Amino acid sequence: MKKLLRNTIAISMIATAGLSFSACGNGDTVSTVIIQESIRVETITPEISSIIVMGEYIGTVEPNQQVSVLPRIPGEVLSVYFNVGDRVQAGDILFTIDPTEIQNNITALEAQLAVQDATVRTAQTGVNLVDGSTMQSQLLQASGGINQAEAAIRQAEQNIEQSIIGVEQAQLGYDMAAQAYNDTAVLFEAGVVARVAYEQAEAGYANALAALERAQSGYALAQIALSQAHTALQQAIEGQRILAEDAPAENRRRAQDALAQAQAARHTILVNIDVAMDRLEDAIVTAPISGIIEARDVDEFSMASPQSSAFTIAAQDVMTVAFRVPRNSFEHLAIGDEITLVDNNIEQSGIITEISATVDAGGLIAVRANIPNPPASLLGGTTVRIFAEAQRAQSVLTVPLSAVHYDRGVPYVYINENGTARRIQVEVGIFDANVIQIISGISNTDHIINTWSARLADGVTIEVAGA
Repeated sequence: MKKLLRNTIAISMIATAGLSFSACGNGDTVSTVIIQESIRVETITPEISSIIVMGEYIGTVEPNQQVSVLPRIPGEVLSVYFNVGDRVQAGDILFTIDPTEIQNNITALEAQLAVQDATVRTAQTGVNLVDGSTMQSQLLQASGGINQAEAAIRQAEQNIEQSIIGVEQAQLGYDMAAQAYNDTAVLFEAGVVARVAYEQAEAGYANALAALERAQSGYALAQIALSQAHTALQQAIEGQRILAEDAPAENRRRAQDALAQAQAARHTILVNIDVAMDRLEDAIVTAPISGIIEARDVDEFSMASPQSSAFTIAAQDVMTVAFRVPRNSFEHLAIGDEITLVDNNIEQSGIITEISATVDAGGLIAVRANIPNPPASLLGGTTVRIFAEAQRAQSVLTVPLSAVHYDRGVPYVYINENGTARRIQVEVGIFDANVIQIISGISNTDHIINTWSARLADGVTIEVAGA
């Protein structure tokens, strides 16, 4: 019985120890038993989960809306109330333009309106009197017009006769002066007469030519005046005929037309006054949107122009960040996805609003995202860090990153196989800071050793904690 027990103990020790031999001094061989302890480990089972890998990019902040403020009227700038970097609210006065010229125009228009009001009243009176003594007065005026036109014709005929005489005399003077000039020129060339005589003859010729041209012009004007006088006579005669034949109805129509014209002229003045008042309001230039002043191009006493931007305002309620991503990251991004912007260690969320459909020369794709309610410190042109999804694996087999080991670049894991560590080569996919995707090699029922030990190797005995 004791011998059987000793044999049982020996077998048990051999199962858990290494056996070595050494020689004693008397030549006898003595066995030495080295006991190997099992490795205590923790195990986990793979999980089905999703992995999202965030990529880091560099972006540039831009205002989502940028407005150039142009004055509607030109003029000298009187006052400027904001500088670059100042925050403004919609409706704040940015600068003012000298309104003196506009105010003077309004004063003149108001004076014209007063005169036109009197004209309207007169025209209205004419309409009221058209069937009374006004008719006779108009007939007398028409007859007087005929007399005046006839007198103008007689005067024009006399002027023509006088201008003909003037032309003849000027022509005679011109001929004589031309002959004298030509003769003197020949003598001057021959050295017979002095230069003074030649210059006098030349001046006389020029004066005679100018006198002839004036006489000819006077004759032409006299002819025009005669033609105009004949036309006036015909118009006066026709006017008298119309008054005699269609006087009541025609006079009423004309009186009403005159009233309508006076009222239309008054309306035009009122419109011009309204326009001038609008221009007076335009002399006060306000901010169209709330935001930050990015540029100012006017100063006091400088000239503002509707063709030149005076201020540039960037809206701050929403900012835009532009960045570029590689093609492999582009596949995992979509409009509406969330990104994270980091500026001075301050994080801000954003939403992707635009993804380019083309690749630039560097193989990158442009992406834009809106940053709602950005902090005041986030200004246009700022360079920031952008974190956006770069890779994604949905519902895949995963294990902790620490459970995967590598041998010359080949990944493997240890599993618990009935108390023994078993090394299994695996194929891995993407990973984040905590877990890694397992494509093949193990299943979700395997117990993966998640404890590191220098003694851990294929085939060693393990003891699972908590088992």
